[in-house]
Amino acid sequence: MRLMPCLFLPAVALIAQAPVGADLAQRFNAELPVVTQMLKELKAPEALARVQGIIPAERPAFNSAGPKEIGQSLDNMAGLISLYRLSANVTSENGLWEKAVEIQERRLRDAKATLSDLEKAQAPIAAQWKKVAQDATDYTTKNAPRQQELTATLKALQDEVAAVNAKQKKLEAKEMTELQARLAKFPQEQAELDQINAALPVHKQNLANAPKVAKMLADNRREVETMIKTAEEALEKARKAVADQKDEITGFNTEQVLKKVKIAGNRNWVEAVLRNTENITKLGGPQQQAAFLNRLLFLDPSNAGALKALDNLKAGKEPFPKEAKPAKKSASKKK
Repeated sequence: MRLMPCLFLPAVALIAQAPVGADLAQRFNAELPVVTQMLKELKAPEALARVQGIIPAERPAFNSAGPKEIGQSLDNMAGLISLYRLSANVTSENGLWEKAVEIQERRLRDAKATLSDLEKAQAPIAAQWKKVAQDATDYTTKNAPRQQELTATLKALQDEVAAVNAKQKKLEAKEMTELQARLAKFPQEQAELDQINAALPVHKQNLANAPKVAKMLADNRREVETMIKTAEEALEKARKAVADQKDEITGFNTEQVLKKVKIAGNRNWVEAVLRNTENITKLGGPQQQAAFLNRLLFLDPSNAGALKALDNLKAGKEPFPKEAKPAKKSASKKK
């Protein structure tokens, strides 16, 4: 018979340490090594109880007060997603595949809700920076040439006045009148140049910052979209494992009915799995074997063979140790 693989989720790793306020990321980082060690020690029920106590009942509110707060909210959500992933993994190792599906559904639902919150939070920031960039472009386009023009004009005027005062240049009456007219405009033109000199660097900096802000907003969105994609994939995998196993049991039981075998729920299928011990031993190490035995016990809680195999694993033995055959008695020598 074909054996359904156990519902194992990808291994989880520590997420990047989040800033102050992203307590769920810190909580995940603190709990991961503890829970992982419990699973290695085949303490799946204890690990499940611990995980169930660290996941918040509700998704934390999304703080959209500013870019810093948005970043902290995203870090917090990353922590929550990691906790969901860990919880689904532990739940699966306890044999509760259907419950793991529910956790993956909640994970996906919260990830999608976070994207909605993020879009609302970033929309005014994006609109503001779009206007800032346009204003900066308009101002720079208009005033950068004007800055060069005023700088050259005022420099030429100052040089000419200096030359006249030093008697290096002699002006006719008409030229003197024109110079005085230009000098009359000097304060206004200098004030205009001073204003441009002060404002232009700000607008140029805004032009330089606008793409950085756009990238930050895009990166934020991409981060949440990745959360959603991985959650969708995990949910699909979890659902498929449950559905495939259900189909296998149904098909097996149907064959048994045709053979006039009495069916007792999932028990016939579980017994058939256990009769071929390689269905368990080929899964890998004790942790993987125990996880699948937990699944068999979920399907058939009172199965003595699965209970005994799991007890053997917890005792540090093989799940199905070979019993030593009694030694043959040697024939008595005739005297």
